[in-house]
Amino acid sequence: MSASSPDSSPELAALLAENAALRERNELLTAVIRNCPAVIFVKDTEGRLTVCNQTYERLAGAQPGGLLGKTDHDIFGPEAGEQNRRNDLRVCESGAPQEVEELIPQADGMHVYLSVKFPIYDARGQLYGLGGIATDISERRRAEEERNALQQQIIEVQRSVLDELSTPIVPIADNVIALPLIGSIDRERGRAIMQALLDGVAEYRARAAILDVTGVRSVDAQVAAGLLQSVRAARLLGTRVLVTGIRPEVAQAMVGLDADWSGVAIFATMREAVTEVLGRGATRR
Repeated sequence: MSASSPDSSPELAALLAENAALRERNELLTAVIRNCPAVIFVKDTEGRLTVCNQTYERLAGAQPGGLLGKTDHDIFGPEAGEQNRRNDLRVCESGAPQEVEELIPQADGMHVYLSVKFPIYDARGQLYGLGGIATDISERRRAEEERNALQQQIIEVQRSVLDELSTPIVPIADNVIALPLIGSIDRERGRAIMQALLDGVAEYRARAAILDVTGVRSVDAQVAAGLLQSVRAARLLGTRVLVTGIRPEVAQAMVGLDADWSGVAIFATMREAVTEVLGRGATRR
């Protein structure tokens, strides 16, 4: 009498089929890991590689299987090794996946990898180590840096254009220029006004310059000092400066400021100043 039960053959067939399906799934998973363009790895609790794919081996310049048992310190050196180990320990201690950026040295220089790392536990719930998937984002990072640099250049150009618009030099006659001011004046803009005035004097060989403050909303001690500095600097170049458009509230504020406006030609309107300059001749001061 046979020791086997009557249904041993069907059970064996089912077991063989299950093993074949398991082997097929394992081979498929291995193929996915091996051929994935991202870096895939598994490390034990000591940081030694137990699994890594071809992408990892290529970036490290290693032969197939040549990285197994090695740590990141062995593969990439102390700096990158310590960086990666710190991140690994943080993941294992937290018990949760984490996303980190890591600098990895390669033959053509430093690369930036975006790594997703996660703890791995065995069947008993004990920590085995961690797994990770890393993607080289160096090109993306370079593109971001170039985009940021370009954006900064655009901002600088816009600031330069706004500065020019906020301190426009208007030639109104031979050797006569006007500088109409609008809005608020802070320390930085005060310096820009002086520079624009002096540049305009030099460019147009101006013997007279009209500084129109009709559009200036308010004047404090800093603004008044800046305007006076601009006037004095232009006068040192031999240019007569006329100030126009001081509104009543601005005039009232200026009275209380410790600023000496004596010797500065002041007119109510731009028209009066232009008439004065053209009537007397731009060469007179």
